Amino acid sequence: MNPEVFPYPRAKCLIIAGCLALLALTTAVIYAFHSTPYTMVLFLGGGSALLFTATLLLSWVVWKDLRARLESIVVKELTPGQVVYRQGDPPDHVYVITEGQVEAIYADPAKGDVVVGRLGRDEYFGETAILNRLPRQVTIRAIDTVKLLAIHRSDFLRLYASLPRLRARIEAQQPHRKDLVDHLKSTN
Repeated sequence: MNPEVFPYPRAKCLIIAGCLALLALTTAVIYAFHSTPYTMVLFLGGGSALLFTATLLLSWVVWKDLRARLESIVVKELTPGQVVYRQGDPPDHVYVITEGQVEAIYADPAKGDVVVGRLGRDEYFGETAILNRLPRQVTIRAIDTVKLLAIHRSDFLRLYASLPRLRARIEAQQPHRKDLVDHLKSTN
């Protein structure tokens, strides 16, 4: 279960903003050590423009990051019987249940649909397929009216990589979930 490492998408913009700010600082140092009308124009005009550009670029990066975070977690409401995802689907989200219950259903070719478990409030699902880079192993269906938080896989993997307590909790549950699916597959 090695999470994918995702490079920061706007790292180049931050590097450019930092370099622009350093250039602005350099104009101030030049002016401080060699005060002439030319260095004053360089400092007041060039340095200010560089610092303003760096500030704008940094503000843009912060705005894009904040917007991406706000859009990455979506609230979904489901009615009884509605399917969250089906067995075999590609993994794209991890879900946290905020209200209601869902059931996990394994489609057994010999026995038909087998309910393998139920999950309720404050429980999560969908992480196993993402961590193991596998298609969904079960179908998840709403038992009653359900509200879910859907966390995109890239954001989940960042959280998983950076929060040791979350990672420990998920890793503690993975053997049980894997054994359950392996048992169902072996009884075919």
